[in-house]
Amino acid sequence: MRSMARFFGKELDRKELLKRIGHMSQLAYIQPFEYTEGKAQGIKALNVANGTGLEFTLLESKCLDMISMKYKGMNLNFLPKSGIVSPALADMNGTEFMRSISGGMLYTCGLRNVGTTAVDGGLNQVFHGNLKNTPAEKVNAFAAWQGDDYVLKVSGEMNESAIFNENLLLKRTISTKAGAKSVLIEDRVENQGFEEQELMLLYHVNVGFPILDENSRLLIPKSKTVARDPLSQTGIAEFAQLTAPVDGYTEQVFSHETASNSEGMTGAAVINDQLGIGVYIKYNANMLPNLVEWKSMRSGDYALGIMPATCNVKGRTFERESGTLRRINSFETLDFSLEIGVLDGKDDIESFEQFIRQLEGE
Repeated sequence: MRSMARFFGKELDRKELLKRIGHMSQLAYIQPFEYTEGKAQGIKALNVANGTGLEFTLLESKCLDMISMKYKGMNLNFLPKSGIVSPALADMNGTEFMRSISGGMLYTCGLRNVGTTAVDGGLNQVFHGNLKNTPAEKVNAFAAWQGDDYVLKVSGEMNESAIFNENLLLKRTISTKAGAKSVLIEDRVENQGFEEQELMLLYHVNVGFPILDENSRLLIPKSKTVARDPLSQTGIAEFAQLTAPVDGYTEQVFSHETASNSEGMTGAAVINDQLGIGVYIKYNANMLPNLVEWKSMRSGDYALGIMPATCNVKGRTFERESGTLRRINSFETLDFSLEIGVLDGKDDIESFEQFIRQLEGE
């Protein structure tokens, strides 16, 4: 029997909930708005709240990426000290991207490049690609009852194309339900061109304070782990060890091939046992075979990235030389999905730990 949504200690179906409120926006809503000052001026965005403490902000002007996520008023993500920067002010040349890197709970890397910059095929491939600064088109916000579920959904399209080169389209839908503790990102990539293309895609999920702290732990199912560089190699044995902020810490990056179930599902989580709360991701490893970990224990840049990807983060030329570039045929479509959610309390945490143990046992 299907369970009902839980609202503040009560399991309520549609009729019982509507007895207790006037307009649904009393609890759950999608509110479009626009930033009006500073480096974020002109960015269009949507704030989504689902009625039981989960609230997140999507940047319409930047790939519908999730710049913030809160639960019961608690921040869950990392936001760089550069803040929210309009695409009009973002300089992607060389290392200038560091002055406008998006951060937040999710920013999307790709579709032509992830990681190191390069000149490839006569085109500049910027750090982490162009999607993160691509405005969404055909944006639609949907908030309505579907049976006993009050569904909140935002969708839009981002195009990455160049004359004589690629013509790729990303169709994105981000959804949650009233009473839920998770968000689902569903992406469809279409090659609308007449030639096969090389595809790179990484979901940059960034967990921050207070979920991330010296009392936190990283939970990843058994994996094959590879360090990005010699410095990261020195810390590979402690990849799951999280510390308090360290002045001058240099980032370390690891790539994990995680255990998954028979359907390819896998996941990871950052858990703060002292607070009794965590952030998790679930995704299909058949489509996103690499889980990249970005470990930045640096004071002021204190973050942990858990990032499902089709690739590593050394750039498209490295991936091609390694024979690991994903390809998409002319007029082919590829579907990707990612769930980001909250583990609230002992029962949620133990349930996710059981999920990880089951993955490791298969």
